[in-house]
Amino acid sequence: MIINMKTLNNIKAGKGFSASLWVGLLLMLHLFSCKGFLDVKPSKALLVPTTLSDFDALLDNTNIFNTGPELNEIASDDLYTTDDGWVSLSSPEEQPVYIFADAPFQGIGYIGDWDTPFQQVFYTNVVLDGLQALNPAVDGSDYNRVKGSALFQRAFAFYNAVRLFSKPYNAQTAATDLGIPLRLNSQVNIKSVRATVKATYDQVLNDLKVASALLPLTPKFKTRPCKPAALGLLARIYLSMGDYTDAGKYADSCLQLYNKLYDYNTLDSTSSSPLPQVIPDNGDEVIFYAGLTSYDYDFSSLTFVDSVLYRSYQNNDLRRVMFFMNNGSGLYNYKGTYTGNEVFFGGLATDEIYFIRAECFVRAGNLTAGLADLNTVLSTRWKAGTFVSFSAADADAALQLILRERRKELVARGLRWDDLRRLNTDPRFQTTVSHPINGQQHLLVPGDKHYVFPIPDYEIKLSGIQQN
Repeated sequence: MIINMKTLNNIKAGKGFSASLWVGLLLMLHLFSCKGFLDVKPSKALLVPTTLSDFDALLDNTNIFNTGPELNEIASDDLYTTDDGWVSLSSPEEQPVYIFADAPFQGIGYIGDWDTPFQQVFYTNVVLDGLQALNPAVDGSDYNRVKGSALFQRAFAFYNAVRLFSKPYNAQTAATDLGIPLRLNSQVNIKSVRATVKATYDQVLNDLKVASALLPLTPKFKTRPCKPAALGLLARIYLSMGDYTDAGKYADSCLQLYNKLYDYNTLDSTSSSPLPQVIPDNGDEVIFYAGLTSYDYDFSSLTFVDSVLYRSYQNNDLRRVMFFMNNGSGLYNYKGTYTGNEVFFGGLATDEIYFIRAECFVRAGNLTAGLADLNTVLSTRWKAGTFVSFSAADADAALQLILRERRKELVARGLRWDDLRRLNTDPRFQTTVSHPINGQQHLLVPGDKHYVFPIPDYEIKLSGIQQN
């Protein structure tokens, strides 16, 4: 692939900084310059990486990869901010997203939750295109690992985009609902068009299934994908689609390969960051490391856990003190991120996979197995010697219990948004999100159009793709 200087200069000037002309080009140039892969040549052309080690280094760039969306977390209901906290949010998209504005991105020239996935897709396509020139038989397991990693990262990026910028998956309408642009090669001059939701999910699922056969069982670093990560992400996506049979199947396959859990009794709940730091310590419960895009909302002392959610934790439930800290006024800030630092966690961990399998067992009528999975996780979360196994009289009660504990376990991981979107179709679990600001109630009701973010205006202008 050759990038001419006119295109490069446009990218440097900020023109075409979108999916339509591949938002990752400038950052890619910066990375290659640092690594010696790319340089501006006298021939006015740029050269792309060609070796397996080049591709490996490209995928190990955690400044581009290992990042998931955050605006969905700001718009959901695990955490909230105050009037003063809302005023202090400095990124221009934070305030309008929090109050469910109709045009939250108007006049804004960069939306990370849209651009970042397409940067990631561009990088993975450079790798996948380049691998076609190499011989798998010569490079062996490393070739498979690199190809599997690229497919995993592309699927992760596509899914993170479609879960914000398209309607929830509905089997009856997915073939006509608008999905996202599916860029499947690194050519920069191909016009972007929106695929359907069905085509988008089909592509994501196919990428992950191929990746799962190529990736190693154990990664060298938690920032790299592995076979359990691919299986776990398949379980997450099938759950979001309401396909509980396949979600349960892939959750089980993941846990058969990797099922470690932290024992919260061995961790320091008084610490401001009580969970193990995954980088560089490789926290045992984490399968794949990713953080959420960082916003002021995450780090503000005026962002608090929902009071009803906080009170739902029992006194002997260590999550109460592992996840939250009193700010001195009776309100509680969140501190329990699975990154082990202040960045919110957006990757995959075994506790989530246990909860997926538990829910799917119960939905399939196997209460015993579902409650066993629930109790396996919760027994590691209670003060030693105080845990009593949970039970339920029937399937409905068991499902209610598992979903309640799922929310309490997976706080501030960007997953509540997906649960709201899928569960709001069931009258038993419908929830209205309320964000009061300056005396006005801002509501996100079940089925609300604001469960689909608008595509940024600059993307519409540059590519001409259809707005939501």
